[in-house]
Amino acid sequence: MLHLVAHKGKLYAGNGYWQDKRNPIYGGRGQRAGWAQVLRLDRPDGAWESDLELGPRHLRSELLKSITFTTDGDGRPLPSPAELLVAATYDSSPAGGISFFVRDDATGTWRSSKIIEGNTGNKGEDNSVRALIVHRDAVTGVERAFISIGVRGVYAGIYDPAAPGRIRWDAQPESPPTTTRTLALAEANGSLFFSAGTQVYRRIDGAEPRYVEVTDMSGLREGSARDDRAMLSTVGGVRGLTAIPNPLGSGESLAFVWNSGSRSQACVYRLDPDGGGGYVRRRERCLAPLVSAYLHGASVPYALGAYNNVLAVRDPATNELVHVIGLEAFVAENPVGSGERIPTAPNQRKATGGFYAGALYAIRSSKGEYRIGEVDRPAASSKPALVSVRAYAISPFPEDRGSAVYFAGYDADWFPSSDTAWIFRTNLATAIHL
Repeated sequence: MLHLVAHKGKLYAGNGYWQDKRNPIYGGRGQRAGWAQVLRLDRPDGAWESDLELGPRHLRSELLKSITFTTDGDGRPLPSPAELLVAATYDSSPAGGISFFVRDDATGTWRSSKIIEGNTGNKGEDNSVRALIVHRDAVTGVERAFISIGVRGVYAGIYDPAAPGRIRWDAQPESPPTTTRTLALAEANGSLFFSAGTQVYRRIDGAEPRYVEVTDMSGLREGSARDDRAMLSTVGGVRGLTAIPNPLGSGESLAFVWNSGSRSQACVYRLDPDGGGGYVRRRERCLAPLVSAYLHGASVPYALGAYNNVLAVRDPATNELVHVIGLEAFVAENPVGSGERIPTAPNQRKATGGFYAGALYAIRSSKGEYRIGEVDRPAASSKPALVSVRAYAISPFPEDRGSAVYFAGYDADWFPSSDTAWIFRTNLATAIHL
């Protein structure tokens, strides 16, 4: 389960079938089996149902997001805001292109279109569509949607109700190409930022926009030997780029998790404004040692954090702003055939250890202090393996009054996996104070 999104009083989830043997990519016989869906939940006590079948060759609902436009392509205010639920991914066929889906909330149907028609010139995750944001240009006043497309760069589009996907996309990317796929888009201090691999970039608004590098993490490989491009792209490098209140002064800082490679320690960094238009990078905390302490001193040679985004919530007891960061961790104490002290996923074990079976997350306080939480704790061999927290959302249902939170996830980690996606719900206070 890759995404949880609240939209117009309902909750939506995006799933995927990576490493599922029923999918024809992995040897399955049914050509229409094992392709991505968007699911819908109408009420807390209801049942999840399929809202969109993305169709053959769409392996994962890589993007699912609710966005709002308030201006047209010329910067004029719309009569009323346009709220859209959109999904996107790449078509895995050689000439499939980049698929985009938008929901018609009046009819409950979806319309599909292409951001890029035909062969993109790239393969696999180099076509990955993982981030989308609406940003108003501070100079021109025009709102645009910005979407990341693999290593090709960031594409921009304006709201156009006559366009197939109600967004008229530019034919070429606005940003330069990148070495590894773009995984995050964020807005802070009125500027647009995106991350790709080791770099974070800022957009300089204007009629002829440009992008400048804010930081480069390539010299920082905590716990990791230098990995090749393929490893860094898979693990992600900079993930979860998120605006937070600047702890050192006015304005906003950018927080993110640095996932450095095959020995990633999931270290959280901040980019603090320097008062002159630039940003100073500071490390807050590496999460792998926190996970180790939580797991009674187990060796954690690898941890990954902030798959897609970071969830900002208010502590119901104190009204403090806290941030939730999803995690997964590899535990070295459980070689195959040994007695199980730390529960690991039964299908995700190597001779050197296994992926922790529970679903962990970090909670960041407003003071930059961290602690570890766990979905449905404690993990046990008698429970289904959850492995990772990939997504979270505050309940959109009126009867919950913002007091409930949903978690979702699982990561196949290159191991064959079927029927492993999960969603849990709990009280927000419980999730924060575990």
